[in-house]
Amino acid sequence: MSDIASLAASSTQMSQQNVREQAQIAVMKQSQDMAQQGAMQLLEGVTETAVATTGANPSEQVGTTVDVRA
Repeated sequence: MSDIASLAASSTQMSQQNVREQAQIAVMKQSQDMAQQGAMQLLEGVTETAVATTGANPSEQVGTTVDVRA
């Protein structure tokens, strides 16, 4: 009878370990997704800022600055 009990205990432990591993993997995947979304938002923000400050046409920048060095 003790062999059956130890086998059942072993099976239960393995099952619990499997559940813990699956939970850890799910949390890791969520963390990776959140990091990826954050990186994409940063890249989009940089791109939007760069386009807004430089303009699409370089000729728009001509005459916008004054060289005051003599």
